[in-house]
Amino acid sequence: MNKLFKKIVVAMLIATMAVMSVGCYGSFALTKKVYNWNGSLGNKWVVELVFLACYVVPVYGIAGFIDTVILNSLEFWTGTNPMTSNVTSEDGTTVAFNKEKNEMTVSYGGKSFTITREEGKSTVKDSEGNVLAYAVSDANGNMNIVDVNGNVLSSYSNAEVSSMIASK
Repeated sequence: MNKLFKKIVVAMLIATMAVMSVGCYGSFALTKKVYNWNGSLGNKWVVELVFLACYVVPVYGIAGFIDTVILNSLEFWTGTNPMTSNVTSEDGTTVAFNKEKNEMTVSYGGKSFTITREEGKSTVKDSEGNVLAYAVSDANGNMNIVDVNGNVLSSYSNAEVSSMIASK
């Protein structure tokens, strides 16, 4: 029995080292979602009580374990974390991705805009579905932001577009 226990401990240590040695720090998206959900409950007393309950029940521990062992490893090997379909920045701006509809929704300050790919151009719509603008690329890779009347709102050269993409 003692030898079996030692073998199990050694196997677990080797497995842990294998996971840890890939240099995968990751974004801990699931743990952040649990944390953000808890923080959205309002009253500081409710938030604290739910936090303590999540600690005792080990919701944070389980989320951290899943992030560390599964999701961050997937993120390391594939470049994307499966839990990052919604991203919230520090200023409260939320970006939600809908892969089935091939669209992205940006929400901030009580306003919401949806960006979709339609008829070879990216279309920006307000929350009621009204088209506000289009992003159109030409054959040289230049991009123009155009309103519904065809007026160019802004233009970006191929180099500027490439620079914006590279900075993200």
